[in-house]
Amino acid sequence: MLSGLRFSLLLLAIVLFVTVFGVMFVSVWKHHRWGLDRQVNFHDSVLVEICWALIPCVIVVLLVWPTARIFWVS
Repeated sequence: MLSGLRFSLLLLAIVLFVTVFGVMFVSVWKHHRWGLDRQVNFHDSVLVEICWALIPCVIVVLLVWPTARIFWVS
């Protein structure tokens, strides 16, 4: 069971890595291709700020949950 959990966490980490770097690569490529001279300010968007804070929290909870569950059951 433990090796299945490790493999699942490894797959989750790989999927997150590919997704994040894929989105970054596409964003940089589109920004470079459009040749925008002005900078875009994301700090005025409350939705972006909330997502920027919540997504890492959700990832940490999902990665810590299996370990915490072991301590609670014992």
